Parts: sequence; structure tokens; C-alpha cells
Amino acid sequence: MLALGTRSVLRPRWARFASTAAPSSYKLVVIGGGAGGLAVSSTLSEKLGKNEVAIVEPATRHYQQPLFTFVGGGLKSLGDTYRPMADVMPPNAQWINQAAATVDPEANTVTLADGSTVSYEYLVVAAGIELNFAGVKGLESAIGKNGVASNYSPKYVEKTFEFLQNVRQGNALFTMPATPIKCAGAPQKIAYLADELLREKGIRDNVTINYYTALGKIFAVDKYANAMNEVAKSRNINVNLFHDLVEVDGPAKKATFKVLGSGPSAGESVTVPYEFLHVTPPMKPFDFIKNSALANAAGFVDVNQYTLQHNRFANVYAIGDCSSLPTSKTAAAAAAQSQVLKHNLLAQIQGSDKPSLEYTGYTSCPLVTGKHKLVLAEFSGYSGQPHETFFFNQANEHAFSYWLTADVLPTVYWNSMLKGTWNGPSAIRKFANPTSSN
Repeated sequence: MLALGTRSVLRPRWARFASTAAPSSYKLVVIGGGAGGLAVSSTLSEKLGKNEVAIVEPATRHYQQPLFTFVGGGLKSLGDTYRPMADVMPPNAQWINQAAATVDPEANTVTLADGSTVSYEYLVVAAGIELNFAGVKGLESAIGKNGVASNYSPKYVEKTFEFLQNVRQGNALFTMPATPIKCAGAPQKIAYLADELLREKGIRDNVTINYYTALGKIFAVDKYANAMNEVAKSRNINVNLFHDLVEVDGPAKKATFKVLGSGPSAGESVTVPYEFLHVTPPMKPFDFIKNSALANAAGFVDVNQYTLQHNRFANVYAIGDCSSLPTSKTAAAAAAQSQVLKHNLLAQIQGSDKPSLEYTGYTSCPLVTGKHKLVLAEFSGYSGQPHETFFFNQANEHAFSYWLTADVLPTVYWNSMLKGTWNGPSAIRKFANPTSSN
């Protein structure tokens, strides 16, 4: 991984200056400079020509978020996870270094945070999903201290390893909320890494590890749920289903959960003391989407689950975490979605009669279970069935799967996915798992 380079210190400022003099109308506007947004805009800015594509993105750093688990577990540094946004922007695209404030799909316009307006012929929404620390009472004042950390934010991810090193006894709690989230395996990955760290220090017997999930299963797909239940059992990690974190009392080091479901304890509250608390915050659609005509009832961009085209506005598409696609929200899903979106949108722009590509719901969640151990879950969120790339049983812990995730895929991410040339492992699957029917 490359660390932050000195040559890029002034580039974001240059980009902001450039955006003030940029055109106000584009063939294509992409909202979001994350993995999905860059995968789409890199390819389409080459196809459509210089300055025909604008990317609306307020951040000045681009994070490879799947690596945050490794940072929280002390296996990588935060510097391994990011590059300056200016360095990953497609050269043919115009970077507008602002946030989107509103979208008017009737007028084909995006209003920016400074009040200016950008118009488009076509729009791709790739804005991601918003962390909602305020969604849990007391969490905003407790996070980053009081033994409370979260791998989901670059602001707090380093606190995870710092606080884990201070644990000597008591309860270590790990939570999963009831809302849709990105990378739904991450809440439990860090529990396994914490278990390993405590064992290495010889104090595991002094610490009780509890995983609390608001859901009714440890993982959505049965094959991997069975595997993860066995992993948790073998590590003496208590799995508590239908428990949703609703309050954190930082000074008292207590966490309160509401019991969901239909069991005899449903509706009750359970308060648990902790020495360490890893929180996966609730997440929600950004307000500029939720409050627009683009949104469905849940606030996500309302798109066809196969073509990624908006169900009401034909010149609008969405990709990744902000979309209504009923599959797990991961970078792997965005890679597969990008191929479909680019094909279908480009065909529409060019007036082609090419048949639409269809997205199958493919997604992947590499479940880190320790140093050099990983369960590589690959599946369709539409069918709920495994969709594995390799010939071995990926529900088993493998050193190969860990190496692939920790060392190979980061290089693929920076050098291929963000440049629009990685569409997922479908081509590799033909050779690595030739007897598979998936």
C-alpha cells in the first residue's frame, strides 16, 4: 500500500479551485467518489470524453474500507487504507469537491452544498450509506473513549486495537444493529480477532466475549451461518440473537439492548456491563436521497434490481450501498454491479439496441476469523445461495482466503476496480471452480 504522498498535499485544494470554474452542465453526473462511483466514472469518462463526466464528492481521502477490520485488529495501519482523493480521480472526469444537498430528477439537476447547481443528462447515484452514531442513545458522547470503538469510521478504528490492548478482564461486547449496513460480516470479524489477541496474551479466560446481533441469524446464508456458529462455539464466543443496542452509558461502562423478535423476552431491555465495546452503528440513507423523488419508502434509490436503472426516471441509475438492491452492501457487490450499470447506461446513451445485462445479486463477505484464517463467503443476495469462486469449500477457514483478502484484493482494488477494469471474479470462476454450477 502507498502511504499519503507529499506530492499530493496541495492537489485537493487545486481540485476545489478547479471545480468553481467548471461547467455547470454534464452528460453524466456521478454522486459519490467511493468504490462504485469511481468504477463507473473511470470507464464512462474514457468512453464519453474529457469533462463530459462530473463526480460530486466532498471527501479529500479515499478509503479502502474493507481493510478497516485489519486496522482494528492491529494487523494493518490506517495509512494502508487510504490515498488522496485527487490521486484516484479519473483524469478525464471533473471532480466537484462538494457534497450534494438536493437532487431534482424532474429538472435533471443536483444542488451542491454551496447552493450552486449542476445539471445532467444522466445521473448515477453512488453516495454510499451514512453512519448514524446518534441512532443509539449516549453513543456519540461515548465513542472514542470509555472503552467504546468502531471499525466503521476512520476516526475511531484505531481505538479498537488501542482499547483491546487495555482489556484484562470483564466483558468484551460486539454489536450488530437492526438497520441495513455495509459489510454485514464486519461486526463479528473483530470479535474473532479480539479472541485471538486475548489468547495470545494469556488472559482469554478472564474475559467473556459476547456478540449481540439484532438479527435472527449470525449470517444471512445458511451455509456460512452454520460455519460461523461453529467458529463462535469453538472460540467460546456467546452469540445473542435479536438483541439491538439502544443505549450506551460511557462513564458507567454499561450497554443496554432491546430484545427483538417474538420470543418470551421480546420488548424487554437488558443492560450489560462492559470493559470493551465495539459498536456497529445504525446506518441510514443520506437525507438528500431520502428527501428526493429518487427514494423508495425506505429512503434508498429506487432501482430495478436487475438493470440498476431507476424505476421512474429512466436517465438515473444507482450502485452500491445507497441503492435499493436487495443484497448485502459490499465492495464486491459494487464491482459486479458496475459492469451491469456501465453496459446498460452506455447502451442507453448511444441509443444501442443491445440487450440489457442483468445483475444476479452477487456479493461477497470475507469473514476474518484470525490471523491467516478466513471464511470466504460468496453468494447471491437474491437467491440466498452460495456463489463460490474456488474449488474448495469456502465455508471452511483457509489461509489462502486470508492471503487473498489481506494482500491480493487491496492491489486489485487500487489498480483495477477504481479504474473500472475489475468486475468481480466471474471470469476467474470458470477456471478456479470449473465443476461448479453457480
